[in-house]
Amino acid sequence: MKNYLLLNLLLSFSIIASLELEANAKFSECQGKVANYYLSNLVDGGTVEGWLKAAAMHEKYYNDRNFKVEVLTEMQYSVDEDGNVSDKFVSLDTLVVWNSLSARNEFQKYLENRSSEQVEKDEKEFSAFVNLYEKNTKVTERKRLCML
Repeated sequence: MKNYLLLNLLLSFSIIASLELEANAKFSECQGKVANYYLSNLVDGGTVEGWLKAAAMHEKYYNDRNFKVEVLTEMQYSVDEDGNVSDKFVSLDTLVVWNSLSARNEFQKYLENRSSEQVEKDEKEFSAFVNLYEKNTKVTERKRLCML
């Protein structure tokens, strides 16, 4: 009888925890860091160096506006069924990581409340790193992440 009660208690906690996870699975309720994820490939004439320079400019764009954002870069490589890693990368990942959803939302407020002079400056700097990304890569997938 004790084992049955213990099993029921464990199952109840498990169900409650599962329901809690489902209830908090909405992006709008993310309790961790949030990120914009971009999967891309090099274009003809594009270079990894150009992509990395664009990522550095991207991070500087946010930091120059007093928003603490990390722009992380990753290169993906294929692994065969034996666990051997290819030396040729298959894609490039860029993660724009915010400390929280509220930090990301603060940037949105900034965008909505800029002076025309600030908009002009921001667009010039934003276009510079976007153009460098586009000169070197083509984005094939975009996602928003909640990193717990």
